[in-house]
Amino acid sequence: MFAVKSVEEIKNEITKDCTREINFPESASFPFHELYKEIVTKIKTLEISSECILYNSVDAAKMTKSYSNVDTDSIKNYWFIGQTVQGDYWIMDTNGKVYFYDHTSEETGIGKIIDLNITFGKWLQYAYLNKEFDKICNEYREKLKEISGELMKNYPFEIG
Repeated sequence: MFAVKSVEEIKNEITKDCTREINFPESASFPFHELYKEIVTKIKTLEISSECILYNSVDAAKMTKSYSNVDTDSIKNYWFIGQTVQGDYWIMDTNGKVYFYDHTSEETGIGKIIDLNITFGKWLQYAYLNKEFDKICNEYREKLKEISGELMKNYPFEIG
């Protein structure tokens, strides 16, 4: 049922129909890893799953720049690579490690960054696995509706 795709499969799927390439702004002085650069310079911002929206190079630069004025030295060491549909962010450090950045409070800073101990390639694998999970949850919701339209409306449990 669930299958972890290889990073190469994911890269090929994401970029298969891409014919353009938009580089990062010249002012971006972040040490981008090759896999990340190779993908985000070719795509439009892409919703892979409900938890994983991957910014293209232009949107990533804009989001990162919007946080560059934050009076916290820690957040300046990260590049914003995407977000969730809830508005939390996926960020990457200079070593290519991906973190989750919780947006839920007014504060910004290191305490809001959760170390997931994954690289960008592993994040892509997570995003595609989460895409499969989204599909299963949606199929489950549809089956609940088949049983009763009211069941899904009044369902007491959180799905996905």
